[in-house]
Amino acid sequence: MITWAVLAALLAVAGARTKAPLIDESTRTRNKAAECVFGKQVRELHSQWIPDLGVPIGVLYCMKCECVPLQKKRRIVARVQCRSIKNECPEPTCEEPVHLPGRCCKTCPGDTYDADVIQDIIPQKVLDDEEKSSTKHYAALLTERSSLVLRNDFGKLTSNNLNKNNVVATGRFTFHKKNLYYSFYISDKAARPRSLQFVDSEGNILEEFILSRAGGLVNSLYQNATRKVCGVWRRIPHEYRKRFRQEKMYVVLVWGVKDQAEFTLSGQVMKYAALGTENFSSLLEPAGTNGLMAGAGGTAIVSISTSVSTSIYLAIVFNGLFAIDDIADVPINVTLSVDDKRFILQDVAIVKKPHYELNVIEIRSPVTSADLRLLTRGRLVLTISSVSKPEALRLSGSVLTKVTCEIFQTTLAPSASEANGYGTSGLAWLYLNNEGSLVYNVQIDNLRTTPDNTTFITLVDVSTKRRTELEDLTPTFDFINGWANGTLVKLSPKVLEPLYAGNLTVNVATPNDTSLIRGRLVPKPVADARDAPAPFLLKRENYTLPASAVGLAWVNVDTDCYIHYDVSLSGLGSERKLELSLELLPMLAPGAPVITRHLDEFQGNQVEGSPVNALTREESRRLDSGVGFLKVKEQDTGITLLVATVRHVGVPFGCQLATAPDGVTDEPGGPTGDCLYEGKFYQEETQWISGANPCTMCFCQNGVHNCFTMKCPPVNCTSPQNLMEVPGECCPICVNSTTQMETNRNVPQKCIFNGQPYSPSSKFRPFLIPTGFDNCTECTCDPIYLEIKCKRITNEKDCCRNCGRVDYSVNGTFPADDGSTTGVEGTRTISPRPPPGPSPTEVLLKGGCKNLYDPKKPYPNGKEYHPLIGSLGEYKCVTCKCQNGKSSCWRECDRAACELKFKMKKRQRQGEDLGRKNNSHLCCTYKECKKYRHKKNHRLQKS
Repeated sequence: MITWAVLAALLAVAGARTKAPLIDESTRTRNKAAECVFGKQVRELHSQWIPDLGVPIGVLYCMKCECVPLQKKRRIVARVQCRSIKNECPEPTCEEPVHLPGRCCKTCPGDTYDADVIQDIIPQKVLDDEEKSSTKHYAALLTERSSLVLRNDFGKLTSNNLNKNNVVATGRFTFHKKNLYYSFYISDKAARPRSLQFVDSEGNILEEFILSRAGGLVNSLYQNATRKVCGVWRRIPHEYRKRFRQEKMYVVLVWGVKDQAEFTLSGQVMKYAALGTENFSSLLEPAGTNGLMAGAGGTAIVSISTSVSTSIYLAIVFNGLFAIDDIADVPINVTLSVDDKRFILQDVAIVKKPHYELNVIEIRSPVTSADLRLLTRGRLVLTISSVSKPEALRLSGSVLTKVTCEIFQTTLAPSASEANGYGTSGLAWLYLNNEGSLVYNVQIDNLRTTPDNTTFITLVDVSTKRRTELEDLTPTFDFINGWANGTLVKLSPKVLEPLYAGNLTVNVATPNDTSLIRGRLVPKPVADARDAPAPFLLKRENYTLPASAVGLAWVNVDTDCYIHYDVSLSGLGSERKLELSLELLPMLAPGAPVITRHLDEFQGNQVEGSPVNALTREESRRLDSGVGFLKVKEQDTGITLLVATVRHVGVPFGCQLATAPDGVTDEPGGPTGDCLYEGKFYQEETQWISGANPCTMCFCQNGVHNCFTMKCPPVNCTSPQNLMEVPGECCPICVNSTTQMETNRNVPQKCIFNGQPYSPSSKFRPFLIPTGFDNCTECTCDPIYLEIKCKRITNEKDCCRNCGRVDYSVNGTFPADDGSTTGVEGTRTISPRPPPGPSPTEVLLKGGCKNLYDPKKPYPNGKEYHPLIGSLGEYKCVTCKCQNGKSSCWRECDRAACELKFKMKKRQRQGEDLGRKNNSHLCCTYKECKKYRHKKNHRLQKS
């Protein structure tokens, strides 16, 4: 019977998160302080559930678990707490209460009070209403003038005077469902920060994210190209979402190394209505080195409109532009200029009540189309300054693409009703770099046209019935590779507006089809999976699907060795129940071992996530340098619908270390022990003939292939003309009248030995694992009876004494290795039948090892044995041991045995009798022992 103490221990194990692989001290922890992991389920803070411990314990209906917050110095961390609710059951009011299945408490018929049913702390309807009505967009200005008081883990105040270069940062935050996507612009004067902390008003760290490695390095094509800092906080608890709505959340950027901050910037996360229409952003920094502006900064939210007349709107958040006597109604100069020479906008805004931390001014002004073109190309500079001291109190910065990290992506396919005989499909993704240029990537697959037929790739505005072609991407299209990659440097507002509004499409046309495939670009936040260099195209595996069935998949691995995926589909409908899996191979080769990792089950056209378990060492290696296949299957039938080839995903080096870190083990299906030889994989304990040389036999043991080439036995023919080579045979054979007569018989014309066929009259040497071909044994395929007959050679110089000369056939009795026989050839001694033992399957399940020569007699776990080959008997000079399903073999002839052999030979010459207590010297020949006499550092001792 399982006690409550045992259950408590099991619950503690189930609630413990698997420790993530480590790269270095700066990226040790996968910080998820705001959630609990129970088994393979991620639980939100304050959520409750009934624990399911799986087989054999099952569901514990009388236990209730909860994810609760605990204070650890400055950090709030989530922990699983479970307790028994059996004593909380109310006393039934009826005489014969019933115990319903799946319940803890006994109930009376008709009772409506469910004391043992987990109730949501916050009703789902309330959560749904909050999701619909809550603000999606937030922003923060991070300077040294924050009202947040920061302390270290020992309660001491953190110095605010360490920012010597007046570094400033601004952030944008967007909610999507329960996930918060964050983005930052940071002064060029600073490296990337080490970490990002979300902090409450008391300075407690609610969640922390590692942003870069030592030296501010980050492995992200997008973040390096845009100079942004991007990420996501997934599954934010309801309590923390509420803090955002109440503007009681702060963010802190930390520079330095672990446990030693160089300096920090902090700011309050606020709601701003202008964020919903933001097209551009600006980071405003103090001009010059004036001490009056120490710790000051600002940010601007910039929007444009071209619907009725061209205009620009600025919402500027700032601090630090006020003198000591500026108390109320302080004027602020606002200018927008080209390289500080030509002014596009000049205005004065009034701040009614100056604030030390945050102030907001708004400006709206008409501009020309030429001005907007300069804006989209990053040519404009925004400056705000004090009217009384314009040179001393001034903030300035270029107007760039908006802070939000996002890409624009689409699949390319025909509509379901259009014919597409070749199954042409594709994908496209675009993003804006920090210079305002549009970087585009378009992949077209299975385009069946000739180079003479022009292919047109264009960006089309579909916001009106008149579809307007805005940009031509055709000049960069490589027809052979099917890629169009380039940058639109001189971007115009007519492209930017439909791009942000979701009205821009990529259209691929040919002379015969004005719209062969197309797709509408959709903005997607950059984080986790979409932080990879490029997506993969999911193509039809099942051609019963329409040509419009296509998918786009992002796959990425973080520094803690967790895989992230994001898949968008089209053409499959929204009713199918699908599953996503990843199959990993070391390379594309016949028989290559496959590791399959189940990723998700979903319904609809989009799925993203990350498994709770980190990648194993072997999975990391294959994902980095091998070949993977991402597959979308139908749940009910298991039929593969779409598949993408996933090659060379960048995996951090620490995930591929030869020695796996603590807590990360190779699961079943990981390292297989298979062997690669001549471009083909062979399973463990398999033997085969080399394709390049029929005289070379190999076997696979513990993941290493061992190959030996046979030296053919001498063949004596009555006439040289009878000696001939047979295709597929290693050694030549003698062809005589008897052999020729046998070829006309209606019987099998080959002898079979250990699964290998041999022609009549052929001679060969038997193959023995692990020593290779036995040069002291000759076997012949009898041309009349098609039986294998073998004989051993007695030669003290070349063969060991355990190879006594005995002739025998496969159908006779077998000699022991010392030359003695167990019976007379053709007869057998009948012994009492032993009681039946465990079946071969049972032996293997208990850690036994396969018997290569007799599958019906596997070796038990822990057993030492000598290989036994049916036609050759027991080889006592080779010893093997079975350990947990793996056999390891060694030959008894070693340095010590050779020393004994030479000593015995010398003493026998002197007439001494040493007995035969140790017969290991009988497994060695003088020829084999010579290598020990002459090999450096292995010289035999003199007797």
